[in-house]
Amino acid sequence: MNATEADVRSFVLAELETSLREAGMDVATLSDDTDLFAEGVIDSLGVVELIAVVSDRYGIGDEWDDYDPDDLLVLGAFCRYVAHRAGTNERAQP
Repeated sequence: MNATEADVRSFVLAELETSLREAGMDVATLSDDTDLFAEGVIDSLGVVELIAVVSDRYGIGDEWDDYDPDDLLVLGAFCRYVAHRAGTNERAQP
């Protein structure tokens, strides 16, 4: 699936809508540097669940080995990585 960073960001924020609201965060004010884990939007189980749903949605599979764990849930870096991987997988398909 071909996806842009904006597509991925919209999907991620929709998936986390309730958690963002509970953390008192406004989607409109989130920057690319927002760390969703550090801000309390998502916990360790939520990280696993988000990666699973994003992987399924964008056809990434288990290809997270080259992702920097320090950026795991930094919104902008996460969305760029997913968009890049989604585009790479699409080009690799026959």
